[in-house]
Amino acid sequence: MDLEVVIEGVTDVGLEKAIKRRIREVCADGARGGWRSVFLAPSETRGEWDLTLRSAAGRNFTSFVDREDRLPDLVGTQLQAWV
Repeated sequence: MDLEVVIEGVTDVGLEKAIKRRIREVCADGARGGWRSVFLAPSETRGEWDLTLRSAAGRNFTSFVDREDRLPDLVGTQLQAWV
């Protein structure tokens, strides 16, 4: 199954591509426990950005505040922590 990646609220196309590339790098070792989707969007209540990972085992969620240009590193670091 292909990993679905949805990114909302990032207006810079180059930055969006960098985030997707980082997600694919973290997932390069295979299915990573049945990961199904990664969703990144601006947060309404918990911080500036919400990151959700859906997998065969369930759902992981976190919120964080940082500059938009740091999103590729932040997303990659968080996904690695969930592995």
